[in-house]
Amino acid sequence: MKWLTLGVFLCFSLIWAKTYTVRPGDTLWSVSQEQGVDLTILILANNLNTTSLQPNQNLLIPEAHVIVKGDTLWGLARAFDTSVEEIKRLNNLLSNNLRIGQVLWITRGQKEKRKTNVTTVARSFLGYPYRYGGTGPDSFDCSGYVKFVFQQLGIALPRTAAAQWSALSPTENPHSGDLVFFSFSGEYIDHVGIYLGNDFFIHANSHKKAVTVEKLSAPWYQRVYRGARKVQPRSTTTTGQTTRSNQ
Repeated sequence: MKWLTLGVFLCFSLIWAKTYTVRPGDTLWSVSQEQGVDLTILILANNLNTTSLQPNQNLLIPEAHVIVKGDTLWGLARAFDTSVEEIKRLNNLLSNNLRIGQVLWITRGQKEKRKTNVTTVARSFLGYPYRYGGTGPDSFDCSGYVKFVFQQLGIALPRTAAAQWSALSPTENPHSGDLVFFSFSGEYIDHVGIYLGNDFFIHANSHKKAVTVEKLSAPWYQRVYRGARKVQPRSTTTTGQTTRSNQ
């Protein structure tokens, strides 16, 4: 029972925001030194417009996280129950790029009420370079891009366009966040993008060598369009669809 109680406590401690209750005589400087937090970060995290503190005032205490291989802003936001926008604000980040060894200040439990959706994540990589076989975070091929975007939201998809087509449920009328599929070869599914709504989709474009937004009704894409799928996996096994696709 003791270990069960300890496990429950540890589980909840990972979710709760770290806070500090101001004591008589405390100053922002003394709190920042005691808690090991940069003074500017402490001010930003608490949206303070004064340096005065009141006894029993609660302050949010950000945590320092050192970036390791595989870290992304969306993954960190999910792990710390915060938002990408809050992490970027607190660290004055102007892009989504992270580097190994970089230190980010993150305050737990500061998730915005507005839920981050797939199109928001997808658009944040607009202009990133296309690379055959690329699976992110710096470059992508079409299916690698789709897989990476959904991965940031905790959704696992197959690696190739053909496997994604086979594993997902069809939809006649795509909505924002659905996947749209194409066959440039005319023989098998070899390209995929994310539908944004209003006739636009976003994809890693091998011709333009970047992640771009296009119109689904454009004649070129309509000739090779094969249909849409909702991201609700029904099977991890392909069903006879040729899977020679990595684009």
